[in-house]
Amino acid sequence: MRQPVSIIVPAYNAESTLPECLSALRAAMRPGDELMLFDDGSTDATRSIAEAAGAKIVRNAGSPKGPAHGRNVAAAHASQPYIMFVDADVIIHKDAIEKLAEEVERTGAVAAFGSYDDHPRSRRLPALYANLRHHFVHQSGNRDATTFWTGIGLIETEAFREFGGYDDVLFAHPSIEDVELGMRLINSGKTIRLVPEAQGTHWKDWTLWRVWHTDVVRRALPWSRLIADGQLAVPDLNLARKERILALTAFSIPVFVIGGLFESYFWIGAGALIAFYLFGIRKFLGVLTRRMNPLQLAGAAAMHWFYHLYASVTYALVMLGTRIGLRRHADRNTPVPLKRAELAQ
Repeated sequence: MRQPVSIIVPAYNAESTLPECLSALRAAMRPGDELMLFDDGSTDATRSIAEAAGAKIVRNAGSPKGPAHGRNVAAAHASQPYIMFVDADVIIHKDAIEKLAEEVERTGAVAAFGSYDDHPRSRRLPALYANLRHHFVHQSGNRDATTFWTGIGLIETEAFREFGGYDDVLFAHPSIEDVELGMRLINSGKTIRLVPEAQGTHWKDWTLWRVWHTDVVRRALPWSRLIADGQLAVPDLNLARKERILALTAFSIPVFVIGGLFESYFWIGAGALIAFYLFGIRKFLGVLTRRMNPLQLAGAAAMHWFYHLYASVTYALVMLGTRIGLRRHADRNTPVPLKRAELAQ
């Protein structure tokens, strides 16, 4: 039998998804597990929902400080050998905790994380695209991971504290604080495992603007800065070699299209690049096909091309700015170890 787990859910005004999130966690828990919620200054029914579910509550009574801070504070109060992080808009499958804990105990890894399933709640096109893209990336990633993920992620409690948890100074807003923590763990010789079978349903209803803003400001930009500063471990998931080739192809398509306005033979190159790009994402398109109608599929393919375009442009600008001196390498302080705290109920 696995060791007990402290399950931590950071939440801010999460009343629309929290009841189902906590109910699913309760159904997956075993004797000895504890359920904890960090209430980041919510003004809705978040706290009362957590109380009704029997969760231990750590509360920030002021303005929101972000999920990285919330997870760190809650982790300081965790009493079990493992910490399981779950987002407040994720409804885990009943076997998700078991699969992650079993993987860590079987392989000796310090952490393991799972994946969204392919049944997102929202049927809005941007939400379908964003959630299914995340599902596809984690389903096709290397099991020997080089990052960590907090949506459905389990880690040894003492290791999390020893490494100082998430950098809540660098990442005051939801970003890639989990990637950065994973980077520190991997660089120190620790092992992290991707367990695609440990799944949960994502209930976030993405808008098109939110997808773009999150992809660029919260992900591509800080991720590119970590690479430029030499802080990132071996590329994986979104930075795998195939993804970089697809990004280059996506960037080349509009160049050849513009060239076609002046020389007709450029249209041949543009057509070949489009065909190559579609061939390169054929497996992802296969996942989309199972959940989208033809019109949605065409829109999602266009969104994916645009994703590769703005992600590659962001990366190129950061690398260029660093190389020519417009951006200095970041001076980063390693987070200090977290101390255990007693939780007053």
